[in-house]
Order: sequence, then structure tokens, then C-alpha cells
Amino acid sequence: MEDLKKHIFFSVLLIILLYIVGTYVYHHIEGWNYLDALYFQTITFTTVGYGDLVPKTEIGKMFTMIISWIGVSIAFYIIINIPNYRERTIDARMESFFNYFRGKKLIVQEKGKNVKGKKSG
Repeated sequence: MEDLKKHIFFSVLLIILLYIVGTYVYHHIEGWNYLDALYFQTITFTTVGYGDLVPKTEIGKMFTMIISWIGVSIAFYIIINIPNYRERTIDARMESFFNYFRGKKLIVQEKGKNVKGKKSG
């Protein structure tokens, strides 16, 4: 469990670092403002690719090829680990919750009858 938390934390930290570096590079190489640089990276990392912003310089295009592979890989890694974390935490808690009630004998009433079919008071 702790390993999973560390993996998620590390990958989120990497994507934040990638955003910082990418924003700085695109701002200086392509002349984009910071919001456009963040927007372009988000569209690229999520593989949407609207095409409204594209690098014009050769160095910008080469940087995009590198940062795209890294960003998409990290994004997919995060997407894979979040359900694993949920499964190990929330699902485990729900399973123990349901197991608690499975061990109890509960009388379920339906339209004036209990489970055994006898009329209730």
C-alpha cells in the first residue's frame, strides 16, 4: 500500500516538474504566454491534440516530441495507479463493511412479512 502511494506521489511530482520545465521552454522558445504553454502541454499529455497551438520552431518541435512521450507515459502511469489505489483502500473498506453484516442475522421485512413468511405484528 505504501509503495502504491509513493508511486502515485512520485508520478504526480514528475508531471508537475514536467509542466514547469515545459512551460518555461515553450515560453522562451515559442514565445507563448504561460497559459498557452500549460494548455498545449495538457492537450498533448491527454492525447487530445486540438491543433490550435503548434510549435513553429524546429527546436520546439523536437522538444515536443520528447516531452510528449514523457508526459503521456507519466499520465498513463497515474491513470493506471489511481484505480489500484482505490481498489486497495475504498474497496477493502467496503468489503469489510459488507462482511460485518454478512455475519449478522438480520430480519428483513417486506410488506408486513418477515423472511420466513410469517405475518408480523
